[in-house]
Amino acid sequence: MAKLFETAQDAEDAFYDAFEENNLDKMMSAWASENDIACIQPMREQVRGRAAVRSSWEEVFSFGAEMEIEIHHQQWIEMIDVAIHIVHEQLTFKANPTQKPPPLIATNVYRQAGQGWHMVLHHTSPPPPPPQEAGPGMGVPPRF
Repeated sequence: MAKLFETAQDAEDAFYDAFEENNLDKMMSAWASENDIACIQPMREQVRGRAAVRSSWEEVFSFGAEMEIEIHHQQWIEMIDVAIHIVHEQLTFKANPTQKPPPLIATNVYRQAGQGWHMVLHHTSPPPPPPQEAGPGMGVPPRF
């Protein structure tokens, strides 16, 4: 039976706790039990469905890296039955706590159904490159 999360934030907390603990069963309890879920790991193709999402996290956890994840919320969009959280994920690897990689940018989407709130999409991307200094004659780079 799926775990009942009363809020999208409760589901998000369970997701990141499972991530830090390398706990696959706990990870999957944060996800909706329906098969219309998707996950995009950094620099990877999208996977769809519970089996593919589970396999994706199984691969991540197989590396056995112990880490702490600090979440910085950038934006929340919350409606009656859907919540979108845009966050920066700052990972710290316990094997080398003084070296921190740049934060990742994640979009987490949650849906509220009869069994409470659960994740339906997790998309993580590396940060954009730092802005380049304009050299002589280069002008100002375009902004989109």
